[in-house]
Amino acid sequence: MSPPRPVAGDAVIALAALAFGAGAKVFAPARPLLRPEYWPGPLRALAETGCALRQDAAAQLLGWYHVAAPAIVQDIVARLDLSGVVRDVVEASDLPELVRLSTGSMATETVRDLRVRTMTADEAVSRWVGRILGRRSGTEPTAGPVAD
Repeated sequence: MSPPRPVAGDAVIALAALAFGAGAKVFAPARPLLRPEYWPGPLRALAETGCALRQDAAAQLLGWYHVAAPAIVQDIVARLDLSGVVRDVVEASDLPELVRLSTGSMATETVRDLRVRTMTADEAVSRWVGRILGRRSGTEPTAGPVAD
């Protein structure tokens, strides 16, 4: 099978790219002369007028946007079925399972913390009783860590 023949459009695009590249190289030294300070007076005045008109149009468009955007958003929100969206999210996220998992995790941490505090209190009471009964510290074996 032979490669596809280029169509006339491909040749035009290739020539345009070549011409543009060559033109950029040829006119590169003249680029500083294209700055506005070198423009003739009437052309510079026309450019400044166009710039001012564009800025006025942009400011007017921004004003219209600030008026229209809130009304559009309110219209969209009014058309939404928010209770349906919330119901779909709750159903998709399996909220009851998330609550069970988080509650179980919190309960496990609470029980572990309570065990550690109980062990600390038990050791403090044991030391206090030891002092009252006159036992030397270190003669009584201490309890090991509580298994989970």
